[in-house]
Amino acid sequence: MNNLYTYLLVAHVLVAVLGLGSIASVAIVAATARRVERGSTGAPTGAPTGAPTGAPTGALMWLGPLLRCSAFSLAAMLATGVLMDLTVAGAFSAAWWFRGSALLLVATGVLQARARRAVRRGIANGDEGDLRRVELIAYGMCALIAVSAVLMEVKPF
Repeated sequence: MNNLYTYLLVAHVLVAVLGLGSIASVAIVAATARRVERGSTGAPTGAPTGAPTGAPTGALMWLGPLLRCSAFSLAAMLATGVLMDLTVAGAFSAAWWFRGSALLLVATGVLQARARRAVRRGIANGDEGDLRRVELIAYGMCALIAVSAVLMEVKPF
């Protein structure tokens, strides 16, 4: 096996675990914050002056950096996957499991953009409904990533 391929595979796995793992944390934080006592009226720690107050807005402030991290990780996953395919002279791109994984990665990127938009809207409006939307989107991204991982490991077609 080519040394470059091995290094790219290690990078791909590290990005998947360390970078895309933040997507699961987005879902957990959003779900937990939604269940927090609704009576909180203090401004979130670190919130900009004039920002809406309350638990949902405070949680949304934390979700932004996690989603930015996952955006960079999705790009790194795409880059390392394409580079691995190039090191094996395009052998992966002919396989349907690889194409399916690439499509799932793109779909995850679309959901990720929707989640970031919902976070920005929730911070601006202080709306708890946006927190629920982010939670559902994050769980959806987790499901897509899980299916992609299964495709890459099982290589069914």
